[in-house]
Amino acid sequence: MGYGSLSGRARTNSRSPQAHAICDRCGVRYNHVDLRWQYDWRGASMANIRILVCDTCYDQPQEQLRAIVIPADPVPIVNPRIQDFAAAESNTRVTSGQNTTDPVTGLPVPGGNTRITENNNVRVTQQTGEPPGGLNTEPGTDANAPGNNDPGLPYGNTDVPKTGPLT
Repeated sequence: MGYGSLSGRARTNSRSPQAHAICDRCGVRYNHVDLRWQYDWRGASMANIRILVCDTCYDQPQEQLRAIVIPADPVPIVNPRIQDFAAAESNTRVTSGQNTTDPVTGLPVPGGNTRITENNNVRVTQQTGEPPGGLNTEPGTDANAPGNNDPGLPYGNTDVPKTGPLT
């Protein structure tokens, strides 16, 4: 069989002649009508890779070559409202065990107090600079940080807050 074979797997009939052809993969002679085009995934669609093959040599298209079609982004809402993070920031420490109850709603109201530093400054909720226990006791300030009309100073502070033990 193979390239030197005159018949291979092709049928010859003088009353109903059919053309012979060679499989592009195995090189065996077949009737041209018994060969088929090899297709494979190219992006999101199938493409003919332009080789004629027999049934034995035909490969199923590989799904891993198929492009993933991602759906469109959702339509944005009209008049969105984002959270005001500066107003949502809290400098209070909530304690449990001393809760009181709202007389109107009956819901428990957690007790809390404002966190302060050793110098009675309002403690910042997000520390910048060196962590507690580090060698630098004055964290750096950021000129872009929001503050009370004094860029670089955290809310409620008049000077650079000191790091140290939590109080």
